[in-house]
Amino acid sequence: MFPTSTKTDVEQMSNDTLRAICGAVDVPVVAIGGINRGNLLKLAGSGVDGVALVSAIFSAEDIEGTCRELRALAEQMVS
Repeated sequence: MFPTSTKTDVEQMSNDTLRAICGAVDVPVVAIGGINRGNLLKLAGSGVDGVALVSAIFSAEDIEGTCRELRALAEQMVS
């Protein structure tokens, strides 16, 4: 979804493209790539069923606290 140092051979996807994909398929759609606390809410309204976060969690100094914060942000996406 967003620029990331772990996936250098991909292009950033627009929210319009993500919405189109979510509207076109009958399977759950999970966004991945460069998602963190600073951009997670940009996915609100896109139709995604979930997000996959790796670097945002494992690069955190306080993994447990970061996971709580990211979960709260993800819950805001669907409310």
